[in-house]
Order: sequence, then structure tokens, then C-alpha cells
Amino acid sequence: MTNSDEAFKAAQAFQAAVAELADVLPNGFRENGSGGALLATTGSMIPALNGITSAAPSPDKAEIAQLCDMAEAHVQGLPWSIRLRGEPEDGIVAVAAEHGLTTRTQQPFMLLKLDADRAWQESAQASASVRPLGDDEDELFAEVLGAAFGAPPVIIASLYTPLVLSQPFVRAYVAELDGVPAAAGLAILTEEHVGLANIGTVSDYRHLGLGRAVTEAILRDGYAAGARTAYLHSSEEALSLFEHAGFRTAEFWTFFTA
Repeated sequence: MTNSDEAFKAAQAFQAAVAELADVLPNGFRENGSGGALLATTGSMIPALNGITSAAPSPDKAEIAQLCDMAEAHVQGLPWSIRLRGEPEDGIVAVAAEHGLTTRTQQPFMLLKLDADRAWQESAQASASVRPLGDDEDELFAEVLGAAFGAPPVIIASLYTPLVLSQPFVRAYVAELDGVPAAAGLAILTEEHVGLANIGTVSDYRHLGLGRAVTEAILRDGYAAGARTAYLHSSEEALSLFEHAGFRTAEFWTFFTA
């Protein structure tokens, strides 16, 4: 893990975005630990959106343990997680295991500086267009992402509700090819940062540049809104997409789930 100021600020922006999302949702909950780590639940069936996040380079074991005890009362059967920067100490690994979070994976945390000299790319498909979604298009967003990730749309719709999509810090996008919704993605704006999430393309439309088109639209609009750094957690499968867009892996985060 790098302890660069840039990575730390992006990590803080990510943690702040999770907190804002939890604040918006009717069943959301959040609590900060004594050292600044965050416990946030959204009510989603997605483990990454319930649990503990810390932007600290070296999270405190006692703080993580305290938040884990608190989490048990709030997750109420929902899948949850712990997400930390770098390689956590053995004591934190043991705390996670005590709470049933024994699956451990690493996720690249990628950054991209945004400036006026960046060459914004358009879709390689002349018949493709990307547009932001209105807050009344939550079902469309859920359908496209559900098809892209092989998930029931109801899971996505339960989180990205009209209320969430209407928030000024949230922007959902869809890419349409010949008028058919084929890819989607989400932007979270936090002061000078824009976070990218859920960039996905329906299987029949992959390798046509639609994921890249959604990514570029988010970056372009994020820069126009004042963001100067973009960040995301990438899967291994999506690394090449984001690397071609200019992102570079700044560090790896450890992700604990059941």
C-alpha cells in the first residue's frame, strides 16, 4: 500500500461517499469509531454496502473490534463486510474471523487525475449515446445493471431508489446502442473527487466500447462539476477497461466477507 496524500484523500472521499449514501436511505445507519473508521449499513443485500470502512493507513484493531460488535446489532441478517486499505495486521484478521468474515480478497484501488488537458473519449460506436438518468428511471438502471452483473434487478432497485438517484451527489448513467439500453454506471461526487461504481455492460453488447463510453461520460461530467481526482475499486476483469481510460492502481484494499 502507498501512503501517498493523493491515495489517502481518495480513500477519505470513498468513506465519505458511503456515509452520505447511508444517511439518505430510510433504513440506513452510520456511526464513526474513535479513530475515524466508519460503520455504515444501507439495508442492501450487497456486502460491500453494509459494514466497516477505514481510510486509515493502519487501522486500529480495538476500533475495528468495537465497530464489529456494534455491526452485529444493525446488520440484522444482511451480508456485511470489512474493507481496509493495504494488508491488515493479524489481530484484525482474527477480529474479522470472530464475526464470521473469513473470506478475504484484495481489490485494486485505482486513481486518475483529471485536468483540462485530458482528451475525453467518445464511444467507438457512432450509434451509441450515453446520458444521465432521471430519478424516475430507477427501474431502467436496475434492469441494465442486473443484466450486466447477473443479479436480480430487485437487489439493485432496493438500493438505487428514486430518492437516492435524486441526490445531488449521485449520478446514474446509461449507454444506449441504437436506442437499446446496454450499459450503465454510477458516479458519486464528493467535493474534488468523483467515485465510479457499478460500470457494467449487458453481455450481448460487450467489447463495443460502451463501458468505456460510460466511464468517459462520468469523468467528463465529474470534472465539469469540480472533481479533480477520480477513484474506484476494480475487479480483476475490469482492470484493462480502467487502465485504458488512464486509471492506475495506487494500492490494494483488503475485503472481508462471510
